[in-house]
Amino acid sequence: MTTYLDHYCERTAAGAWAEPLNTATNLAFILAALYVLHVWRKSELDLRRGWVIALLITLMFAIGIGSSLWHAFATPWAIWLDTIPILLFINVYLVTALAYGLRWRWFEVFAGWAAYQLGNQLLLLNLPADTWNGSVFYMPTWLALGLLGLAHRRVAPDMARALFRGWLLFTVSLCLRSVDAAWCPVWPLGTHFMWHLLNALLLGGLAVALLRLRALAIRTWH
Repeated sequence: MTTYLDHYCERTAAGAWAEPLNTATNLAFILAALYVLHVWRKSELDLRRGWVIALLITLMFAIGIGSSLWHAFATPWAIWLDTIPILLFINVYLVTALAYGLRWRWFEVFAGWAAYQLGNQLLLLNLPADTWNGSVFYMPTWLALGLLGLAHRRVAPDMARALFRGWLLFTVSLCLRSVDAAWCPVWPLGTHFMWHLLNALLLGGLAVALLRLRALAIRTWH
């Protein structure tokens, strides 16, 4: 008998296409990555100064592929292909926003990153992992996104607006992720597929905002 992890409303059996909507909507991450790549190629940002954008684009591709495999196979090995690229994107973006957006020094960036990690651990130690249908895992990221928006208001207003838009989008997507299991009796497809679509918009928007911030800095230097 095939063993699978039943985490989402749409899945009712084992098999590679037991979550067709959850699997297919990961294409949105690929499309978002291609859009950021398009914007980057039209900018004056070269690879030396825009390498972090290349890294974020790569991670967006990895999220799309990894999440597709996780929802297709729903096995313990596949969940790591889903989780690791997401964690890497969050951490890379946090460090980059602190360094390039707020222009913190390296030890301040490390302190900010460490505070985020501490908040993650404290939350996970004090709340069950299935709180809000597992969305508790993302609450430190939700909080960090809002705080980054506040911190950028004076030093980078355009970046702040992008972060606030991202925070609002993430609020909606988190709510949809959290009610997936509860809506199964009335909506068998669940709501997790909307988490994919909204988060693809979120990551694409955040990456473009950072790209424009870097391009503006280069124009200012010259």
